[in-house]
Amino acid sequence: MVAACGFSPAADAQDARIDLPAGPIAASIAGLARQAGVSIGIAGTLPVRSAPRIAGRLSIEAALRRLLAGSGWRAVAVAPRVWRIERDPRPVERAHPRPAALPPVRPDPIGPDIVVTASKRGDRLGTAPLAVAVVDGARFDPLANGADAAAVASAVNGLFATNFGTGRDRLFVRGVADGPFDGFAQSSVAVYLGGIRATFDAPNPDLRLIDMRQVEVLKGPQGPLYGSGAIGGIYQLVPEVPETGRIAGAVRAGIETVEAGGIGARADAMLNLPIVADRLALRLVAYHERDAGWIDEGARRDVNAGHVSGGRAAIGGRVGDWRIDLNAATQSAARDDSQYVGARGARRRAVRLAEPQDTDFTAAGVTATGPVGAMTATLTAGSAWQELRTDYDASSAVAAFGVAPPALYHDARAYHLVSGEARLAGRLGAVDWLAGLSWLSASTRATGRIGSAQVLRIDREIDEKAGFGEATVALSGNVSATVGARVFATAVSDDRRTRGDDRGYSDTTVRASPSASLAWQRGRLFLYGRLASALRPGGVQAAANGLPGLRYEADELIEGDVGGRWHAAGWTIDAGLFGSRWDHVQADVLSDAGLVSTYNAGRAANRGIDASVTWQGVAGVSLTAGVLAQHARIRTDIATGDTDRRLPIVPDLALRGEARVTRHLGEWAVDGRLSARYLGEARLSFDPRLDRESEPALTIGAGIGASRDGWDVRLSAENLTDARADTFSFGNPFTALTTRQFTPMRPRTLSLSLGRRF
Repeated sequence: MVAACGFSPAADAQDARIDLPAGPIAASIAGLARQAGVSIGIAGTLPVRSAPRIAGRLSIEAALRRLLAGSGWRAVAVAPRVWRIERDPRPVERAHPRPAALPPVRPDPIGPDIVVTASKRGDRLGTAPLAVAVVDGARFDPLANGADAAAVASAVNGLFATNFGTGRDRLFVRGVADGPFDGFAQSSVAVYLGGIRATFDAPNPDLRLIDMRQVEVLKGPQGPLYGSGAIGGIYQLVPEVPETGRIAGAVRAGIETVEAGGIGARADAMLNLPIVADRLALRLVAYHERDAGWIDEGARRDVNAGHVSGGRAAIGGRVGDWRIDLNAATQSAARDDSQYVGARGARRRAVRLAEPQDTDFTAAGVTATGPVGAMTATLTAGSAWQELRTDYDASSAVAAFGVAPPALYHDARAYHLVSGEARLAGRLGAVDWLAGLSWLSASTRATGRIGSAQVLRIDREIDEKAGFGEATVALSGNVSATVGARVFATAVSDDRRTRGDDRGYSDTTVRASPSASLAWQRGRLFLYGRLASALRPGGVQAAANGLPGLRYEADELIEGDVGGRWHAAGWTIDAGLFGSRWDHVQADVLSDAGLVSTYNAGRAANRGIDASVTWQGVAGVSLTAGVLAQHARIRTDIATGDTDRRLPIVPDLALRGEARVTRHLGEWAVDGRLSARYLGEARLSFDPRLDRESEPALTIGAGIGASRDGWDVRLSAENLTDARADTFSFGNPFTALTTRQFTPMRPRTLSLSLGRRF
């Protein structure tokens, strides 16, 4: 099987300039082939293991020898510029106990050798029997421009986000969206950091993607493996792990300027430090960004400027045959004022009270993986804390609360999440299996104050215990079937107090979420079908707008996917059809006074096509295109007379495209990028009083970079045409019903950065 083939102007040289990050060995070999312009074939399937970082000018033989050291495989030259990797007949000397076994991994001749960790089974991307997208960490390298969830969304079909600001946005996958408000309904997309759950009903913390190996997006309900809340999908960040074999680091600094706005700056750093040779290492990441503002208000300029600061620490290594990693992350973000305006396309607004925002996120966790007999055990435990503080100008609504204007509404929230999981994976005859137990405890405390008067208090506790399992059996040489299920008990205690209304609700629900998939593979073609479900628990709502102040029911989503992947001659195609039914849709609605409450909007359905194609051409050229076309509609709605049945936030059509070119100019490696994303118009809310549309938006970005001897310099331009289209957001809940609000996209932004890797 040919693993990779590449061509470059350096191909005729005996030595080549190589710069490969640490990562999966198969990915490193594919990168070597591209950078050095050689063909590398693999006689079999490589083991799942990590290869060290390799940088410098060296021969192909030396690079392959370093990549394969201790693996039990060797590289043999079979022709000029052609190598074959085969098993080494000589015994492998081990200075330490063997590495822990990993879960079974299916052979994958389909596309890049990328392991999807979020599947919990070590599926390779090309043969994972579900809709999944993996964004390579090279996009978020410490030497590249700073990236966040918006950067991931621009590279993944069907991933969308609101535009409130760092730490306040909600993520949506495909058509599973319930509204733009930062209310109290559980998120439809579960966010994970290195296998540890980071959110339950809190917004996406939007950690900066510094030193990330990859970002994984599982599309569709993931209830069997992930439980409550994963009705839309999974958004998992996979950080780089500590390397025990070398000291390494990277630093970067950059500046940016925003059209008709201010000047921003950023800096980040990474350090990998072995503590015990080949046994234990420490990896540290730190970053700080000063975001330029671009909204003017009266005589004040750039009022929506802000900052983001954070870091991560990981210590990991081997204890016997076990791999143990301890991780911690923290991030703080603040913005001086909100960024909505009162007229479409405007970047200036009338004077009003400032509405600052402040968010803080902290998480810590431990993961241990090792052999238990012939099985592989994985143990995880973690905790996450998140705080949000936002002020809104409530001067227009003070009559409802008996307060004199002008007045600010102070929204303060605290989220705490503790979760853990123990699972085993193994093989029994022809069956690959996985089974485990999980537990979760989430609490939410929220208060709303106008002056000294408390007008809202929410206390919510969720406890969930579950058992889950999944098994894959080969029905023939080409066909395999996978079945899975999760049985869980969810206890909810929900109390909500508003002025003149005090509601409480508690309940325990025992349910099951099943899944089933069928896969067929022949050569480089892989086809699959999958059916799965997930749900969110119910809660209590406040009496508002004629709706009774009773409980809202749990909602459940069932989705079917039929898709396939094909890879040959540099082409990779990933396409699928999907259809879903969503019962008792939970959605947030604004009361006349401006407070947010959750209710069941009815039943919804969605169907669509999700497709992407990539071409890895000669001379370092690659092209990517993607399309999501869907028909997401609410079938029944409390609001009478509402003729617009579209689900909010998500457009019916989204397109993306990107071209990348890599060249060697003397000692320099130069790369260029041109990208575009189109989002069709979308509905703002279920509420007919807010039945407004965001306009279609086309954004174009470009960048160029050059690297040599560990140095890297980059220049980029985002929103190149300086488009002013409205985005998926609103501004102030107290004036949203009476005034039009628009959140324009960030203006044209030019960035320059300089980095050094060592």
